[in-house]
Amino acid sequence: MRSRALGVFAAALLLAALSKDAPARDNSPAVSLQKLDGAAFSLDSLRGNLVVLDFWASWCVPCRTSFPYLDRLQTQYAAKGVRVVGLTLETDGDAVQTFLDQVPVAFAIARDPSGRAGETFGVVAMPTTFLLDRDGRVAARFEGGDAKAHARLEAALDVLLSGRPLPPGSDLRVGAGLEATGVVKAWQRGYLADSFMNLDGDPITRQLREHIHASKEGAAGDGGAAGGGCGCN
Repeated sequence: MRSRALGVFAAALLLAALSKDAPARDNSPAVSLQKLDGAAFSLDSLRGNLVVLDFWASWCVPCRTSFPYLDRLQTQYAAKGVRVVGLTLETDGDAVQTFLDQVPVAFAIARDPSGRAGETFGVVAMPTTFLLDRDGRVAARFEGGDAKAHARLEAALDVLLSGRPLPPGSDLRVGAGLEATGVVKAWQRGYLADSFMNLDGDPITRQLREHIHASKEGAAGDGGAAGGGCGCN
């Protein structure tokens, strides 16, 4: 009996050690969202599904190209328990509706005009897409809306659907110079954005875009390049 108890104790210690070394996942932050009609919307209602949560804005050029891809993703993976949610933090409801009229999608659209969801999730670039596991925990984040970001997102989605844990390095983050760290948040930067400023292109082109933005943001009193990013990140 004593030997069996020691065996159970040793197994418990081993399990604790393995859990300590396992990659940690963040719990899904609690946020208050609403549908386009103003009705309350909760991410908790999607528990049991894998959720692709995309932070977007009507003035964001990569967001415009990402929406058709995300719509296809919803159609392709819906039967496997995947739900796509597009979350905008804009206060201008007319701009949001105009965008959706021009780029219609079938996946759910949510709003948080307060912007608290962006702060809670730590959004520093637009668009930013989070992959939530079936327990509502943040499994990975993907910043940017180009083909590379989409490929990384879909690869991570396939891994989770197979029941395997995501390997280290599954996230896709922008460079520090493109992060919005100043007073003006990433989702508030529409007035600084030009149509050609986004995360696509080769490194030299992206650096030139950031230099142009830094001049504009510096003129806006937000610390230049230290503020980082632009409305079209």
